[in-house]
Amino acid sequence: MIILIDLDGTLTDTAHEKFKPFKDGKQQTVLSDIPLIQGAKEFIADIQAKGHKAIIISDSHPDYVNIIAKEIFQIPAVNLTDKPNVEKTLNFILSNQELKDLFSNKDNFIIVGDSWLDIELGRRLNVATVLAQFYKATSIEERDGIGQDWKPIKMGATYYAKTFEDLKRIIQNPIKELLSLEAIFQNENSDNMMKFLYRNYNGNFTAFRCLARQDDGECDRFARADKYYQIDNPERSREFISMLAQSVTSYLSRVEKFPQYQWDYLTYVSDKKTTSPPNKMKEIFDLINSGFNKIKIFEWSDDVEGSLRNQPNYQTRRDFISKYLKTIEGIDLNGKSVIVIDDQFTSSATANEISQQLRNKGVKNILFVALFYLILPIESKLCPNIINGQVCGKPLKIKINKKNGNKFYSCLPSQYRGTGCGYIENIAN
Repeated sequence: MIILIDLDGTLTDTAHEKFKPFKDGKQQTVLSDIPLIQGAKEFIADIQAKGHKAIIISDSHPDYVNIIAKEIFQIPAVNLTDKPNVEKTLNFILSNQELKDLFSNKDNFIIVGDSWLDIELGRRLNVATVLAQFYKATSIEERDGIGQDWKPIKMGATYYAKTFEDLKRIIQNPIKELLSLEAIFQNENSDNMMKFLYRNYNGNFTAFRCLARQDDGECDRFARADKYYQIDNPERSREFISMLAQSVTSYLSRVEKFPQYQWDYLTYVSDKKTTSPPNKMKEIFDLINSGFNKIKIFEWSDDVEGSLRNQPNYQTRRDFISKYLKTIEGIDLNGKSVIVIDDQFTSSATANEISQQLRNKGVKNILFVALFYLILPIESKLCPNIINGQVCGKPLKIKINKKNGNKFYSCLPSQYRGTGCGYIENIAN
């Protein structure tokens, strides 16, 4: 495997602004002044001994990057990459025949870095990514997202690594280390999830977890927007529903391994009576194999009007849920702990509103598990269509055929709320 690895904050402990003069080439780099992330040298040596190839991909100045790459790690480097721009990184790959041949199968590559820029670069290249979390940020860096949790998570890395041991495990068995729902469609069982949120309430907690990414735009092949849209397909198969349920079962088996947390109820966010196809979440819920007590806690009012997905923002979504989705009367929730299953985590309105309702009923601990979470959009391909002798040049959007799950590029025309020319280009699976 080819590991394209970031330098600052991933191999070297140089995310702090005091190292900026070195990184900008304004001050001569003295190797003894450059602190390494603990275990970095050993990691590079170990993966190379196992036949992998590491290449540093950095935005920093060549006078800084090259001496570190050569003298400390003895590996090649690409500098001034201007992440997430793919041009320099892609040119480096395509100019080397061995790398070029390997790049025909994107599974041969993985990008590792500590910021959302690294993850977006990987998504634009359609390769798997690892968000490294090897240090604790002491300040917030707006451009890189250093010190921020939200944007790196919403950028949708394939994997997360807190140690080099985590990273080695991912490289050794990438399919096994996928998120649970993503792994199940690669014929592998995994109990991994994405930690979206954790809040402590006087010794009790609310946690949000997600089992797959729903990509909007470019991404690695493991993200599952195609499967998300199949949930709403009236022709979805029993086998498909079973696979979704199996991914939840796999994750819950992990939850069961922590006896210090006692869960009283396992429930789900039910569908409105007008939902088509009907009872889609109930079908999934019924197939989940778990030792937890499964009950229905929520139901929609009979007078519900409109649709949650048509609400324009977070607050209107919460207001909609608060008005129409209620906990069923007669169920004693005081002092209980509850796991809730839902299909998607988008704005967090559903998760937060339901959690609030449960806490109002006296629930202690809440684990909200979404099958999918929507990651930030990436647009990197321009429309090549020729109109009146001119290239259209507008950004292409990746869309999903909701009947078969196939992806395609679209230069969205006005009838689909765009300003494009209507050009369509299928994406090979």
